[in-house]
Amino acid sequence: MWALTVPLLVAGLTQIVVNVVDTVMLARHSTTALAAFALAAPVYLIALVVVRGWATAVQIKVAQAHGAGTPAAVVRVVRVGLGTSLLAGAAIGALLYAVAGPVLSLLGASAELAGPGVEYLRVLAFAVPFAAASFTLQSACSGVGVTRAAMWHALLVNLVNLPLGLWLIFSAGLGVTGAALATLAATVAGTAFLLAYGRARLPRVAAGGRPVARDLWRIGWPEMSAMGVGYLNEALLAGFAARMGTPELAAYRIVDNLLLIVFTVMASASASIVILAGQEIGAGQTDRAVHWRRTGTRLLLIVFAVPAGLLLLGGTTVLSWFSDNPEVVALAWQVVPLAMLSLAPMVPAMASGSFLRAQGDTRSVMLANVACDYLLLIPLSWLLGLTLGLGLPGIYLAWNAFAILLAVLVGLRARRGLVMSTTNERGE
Repeated sequence: MWALTVPLLVAGLTQIVVNVVDTVMLARHSTTALAAFALAAPVYLIALVVVRGWATAVQIKVAQAHGAGTPAAVVRVVRVGLGTSLLAGAAIGALLYAVAGPVLSLLGASAELAGPGVEYLRVLAFAVPFAAASFTLQSACSGVGVTRAAMWHALLVNLVNLPLGLWLIFSAGLGVTGAALATLAATVAGTAFLLAYGRARLPRVAAGGRPVARDLWRIGWPEMSAMGVGYLNEALLAGFAARMGTPELAAYRIVDNLLLIVFTVMASASASIVILAGQEIGAGQTDRAVHWRRTGTRLLLIVFAVPAGLLLLGGTTVLSWFSDNPEVVALAWQVVPLAMLSLAPMVPAMASGSFLRAQGDTRSVMLANVACDYLLLIPLSWLLGLTLGLGLPGIYLAWNAFAILLAVLVGLRARRGLVMSTTNERGE
């Protein structure tokens, strides 16, 4: 599990560096640039996670086919997945370009923030098809155990984004638009690399056999929906923070980056549960799949506790790397402990969710997430943060409630699915 997780962990952290680097550079450019980026970036992420949901379906089906020892099925899944992801990415990119202005206005963007925010989104609309193809190729490689593809891809993206971003943001004076152009160039370069890498390492036998589009759609649409709704909620929360004030929005963006770092490390471990448990399920070894779930839970606990502890020990020193504005740093530090605490219940939630995904049951994970979003996270954030005037602490109290309920719901569903699977095996 570590052998699969470490490259994914390096890839995840390296991908986060793109976001963190943009945050740091734009914070040094101006507080207005950082606030515009904070409001627009979650909208772009919505587009990305929708197409990433399809890539998750590809990873699950490839892992199951690889575990079953059927390379022709792997080829079918990759071909259909890649073609569909490119079409979906083009459609979503076009939609993002068209709705960039109205969406930012709906989120409460002032005239000062709306202009650069719209430019940022319209540049990155062209990156969505390339990102969709990259996600699918990374997932296909991970499904057969080649997680190094994601690591090398992430490193290349950073090698392009960092120097180009510095030049475009500061030397060329493009600010937020410069950050978007650098990300677009880095995304295109990463996709080109993965096409060559995947061609060399994925099976190349004749595809033949039954169609797989229906299976991919069955697994993919709940994952796309859950991810899209999740990042829509991120955009709504950024809108809540924007209504509190520009310093609060900038502080929210910094804390969100810190959460994203820890969450990405945890997601790397949970992805290895999906891959290994999926391969065992494909081979008909449910008991081994359960073993990987238990091992993955212990791994998730480690990869949560270590970075969360380091961030808490770092205190305002870490936050000052993101902004030199004392007010923004103070607002951010006020909620960092609550933000890190909200990730603790995500350890069992992610382990159970990964086990369900390995079985192809993405629908239950989606329903649990959406229920927690709209029963707790969004209404409670509005109530505590804005109506009762708690500000940013109110938002992160709502995150804690969300995580606890999600862990309960997904854990109960995974337990029920395991009991039903065991009963069926005994009957056979």
